[in-house]
Order: sequence, then C-alpha cells, then structure tokens
Amino acid sequence: MLLLYVATQAGSFSQDSTLYYSAELKGALASRQTPYLLHTNTYGVVPTNGSFALVQANFHKLYNRNNPRFVQWSGGAEFVARAGKSSSVFFTDLFLATKVGPVEVSVGQRKEFYGLGDSLLTTGSVAISSNARPYPKIQISTPHFVNIIPGNDLVTFKFSYSDGLFGPAKSIYGNVRTVPETYLHHKSIYLKLGKTTHILNLFAGFNHQVMWGGEDKIFSGGLKRSEAYRYVVLGKPWAASRVGNHFGTIDVGMQLLGKAWTTFLYRQSIYEDGSIANISNISDGLNGLRLKRNVRQHEGIRLNTVLLEYIYTKYQGGNVFDFVTGTFGRDNYFNHYVYSQGWSYKGRTLGTPLIAPQQLIRGELRSSQNLFTANNRLIAFHAGIEGSINAVTFLLKASHSINSGTYNKPFRNSLSQTSLLACIESPLKFMNKSYLNLSLGTDFGHFYPNNTAISIGWRKSGFIR
Repeated sequence: MLLLYVATQAGSFSQDSTLYYSAELKGALASRQTPYLLHTNTYGVVPTNGSFALVQANFHKLYNRNNPRFVQWSGGAEFVARAGKSSSVFFTDLFLATKVGPVEVSVGQRKEFYGLGDSLLTTGSVAISSNARPYPKIQISTPHFVNIIPGNDLVTFKFSYSDGLFGPAKSIYGNVRTVPETYLHHKSIYLKLGKTTHILNLFAGFNHQVMWGGEDKIFSGGLKRSEAYRYVVLGKPWAASRVGNHFGTIDVGMQLLGKAWTTFLYRQSIYEDGSIANISNISDGLNGLRLKRNVRQHEGIRLNTVLLEYIYTKYQGGNVFDFVTGTFGRDNYFNHYVYSQGWSYKGRTLGTPLIAPQQLIRGELRSSQNLFTANNRLIAFHAGIEGSINAVTFLLKASHSINSGTYNKPFRNSLSQTSLLACIESPLKFMNKSYLNLSLGTDFGHFYPNNTAISIGWRKSGFIR
C-alpha cells in the first residue's frame, strides 16, 4: 500500500518537492502465528510468529520528474522496530543512488519489484518477490523502460545487473559446515513492443539469480572466488553441476489499453540449473490477469484493481534424475544440496511465499532440518481486489493452495490450505490528514496451523515542501 500511495502522491504534486516521509505505528493480536497473507510480501517487516507491535519510519529523497537535469541523485532510509515473541530492529531501505540520463547506479538495500506482474495484490513474483528483507548490493539498472529508437517509444527496454551480500551460510555438503560469506548475483532484461498510447503492448524478458560463495572451501579443488564468479554470471557447468544455486523466470506479458480499464496478462515460467536449455519444466510458473482502472475514482463504491493468479510448481522437470541418461528432473525448488538456507534470506522465502519455510507449517509435515522447505510441489489459486468507498480504501486477498510436499518426501495426501485477508484504511482529519488502518487475516486448512489475527495501525505520510 505504501508504494502505491507514494506513486499516487508524487504524481499529484505540481511543485518540485522530492523529500518524502512516512511514519506508521501498528499492533496485532494473533491466535498462534501471523496469518499467511498478513505477513507475506511486506519485505520482512511484519513478523511471522504471532502478536506484535511495530514502529516503521522512512525518509526518502526522490528523483524530480519535473527537472530536466541529466544527472540526479536519490536516497532513502526506512527504520523498523518490532516487539513481540522476538524483538528486532533493522533497516529495510538504506541506500544512495545516482541517475545519469536513464541509467541508475545504486549502493545499499532498498525495496524493489522484479518480474512482469502486479505489485500490489499479487501472491508474489516466482523468483524474487517482495517477501524477504532487501539485502545490500551494488546495482546498475534502468528503472524505467528506455527508447531504443531516440524519440520513439515503439520499442523500449529495461535492464538490471547487481551483486549483493548474503552473509555467512551453513553448508550441508563438502569440506566445511559454515561458509563465511555468500553472495547473490542478479541480472534481468525486458523488452516492450508498443507505444504508451497504443491499445496493445507486448512484453518479454527474463531474470537470473544465483546464490553462491565459498566454492574453494566447500569443494576439494574448488574454484577461487574470481573464477567462480565468471561461472556464476554465464551459468557455465562445472563438476557435472552449476556453481551456486541458480533460479529465474522467463516472463511474457500483454497489455490492452481500454477506455476505462487496462488489462494485463502475464506469465512467469520457471527455470533452474540448466533446465532453460531443454525447457523441461515449462509447465511450472505463475499466470496472472489484472484489470486496473485508468483513472482512480473515490465517489461511492468503486473497484480500482482486480487480480486473478494461478500458480503451478509440481512438474519440476519430472520425477527422474539420472546422470547416465542425462535426465535431470526433481529440481526441488528453493532447496539446495549445499546451502541449507535454500532460496531464502534471513529466514524468509526470496521467491513466491507459497513455497514456505518449514518453521511455518504444521510440525508433522516437516522433514530434514537441512532443507529450507518441505513443500515445493503445489497448485494455487489467488485473487485480490482493491477499491474504495468514498474516501475509505479497501483491499481483499484470498489464496487457496493444494500442497503435495516434495519428490523426495511427498505428503501422504494432498493438503488444502486457504488464507484470507481484508484491509481498510480511512483518512483522519487531525494532524493535517493521517490514516487509520485495520486488517483481519486468517488461515484454515491442513498445511498451516489455523491462525487468525487482527491488526490496527496509524500512518502519517507526505512530501516536505
């Protein structure tokens, strides 16, 4: 909600203010642990372990869209303090960036969205979602689509390339049990065909991520860091495998611009560790349909965004893994044979939160402590709507999944799980307009414990003139 609000407010300010602030107080009462949809895709801000109180404050220097300067700078810091079953203090955003024309270089950690898809109502992009806390990195990118033909936006592109620090990691294979430093390599490129004013726009691109580090310590005769990095970037095979834990998606999308609504169809197809070459798991991925009102309205009851998503991750290249025949199925998404943390950062899933860490699911379903998740073969349906009743905004989400465990340890029966979330936010007249928000979330089914929570919060935000 915060990112949507910032974008809306930035567009409504005619002056050149670029200094944005917000502060929020929030508390929640939960029956056991925090319901799935209440804590996921909050960049790790909302804890997973039940009742909590938190303070969240940020200050950002934004780029000035009305200023023609070729070189600009931005930066930001967002501080979070939480109290509950486990208390913590941390920064989500802490970065500096400079933009030279359309190209930006940034240092630090900040909240970002990757992949073709919706950023507000989604269950989460498959490879890199909004679920985990941002990690420190150096990145070069084009934040917006850039014209390939000067002065003509018929064909545009955007890209990003970054390397970040993940910190120490436990190793479950090789010569050591702890690696002192691991890293996350990321790159992406996306193309758009069609002008902004055209009825039809087509999108295509991919993202590629690799968690790596410590190869010279884990493996006898392992690659030194500089050499390992080249294998990471190019995805080159080494010792009958790949260097690091590779994961990414190939994305396509289509946007139709109507008079009142814009329709966006998108697909994120999964690939992992060489499966891109033979498209062995092309059936796995995320499919989405979003309808978004072109002009937001606040009179009466209005729907502004409607989203439907379907997620499938059961195939994973098939049930056969055989070096002799060269059949490499059983991809075992988000688990890894070297790094026990799998596809996660600080205990939170990096990709779609539907593939959950073991500590969040029912105790009898958990498997080896050396694995991040006990369930990565699932089918899920997700829906969301966002709208308003006069000045009051509301958001509703619902997810239903059918979970089958993993190839190595399937559940005895498929387990159904349903999660619901309802949020409302109303403006308050005091303190020059602030906001009161209320959220109710619940989980019921056979995968998570049955959870219910209610949260209430107060938020104040705006631009410093």
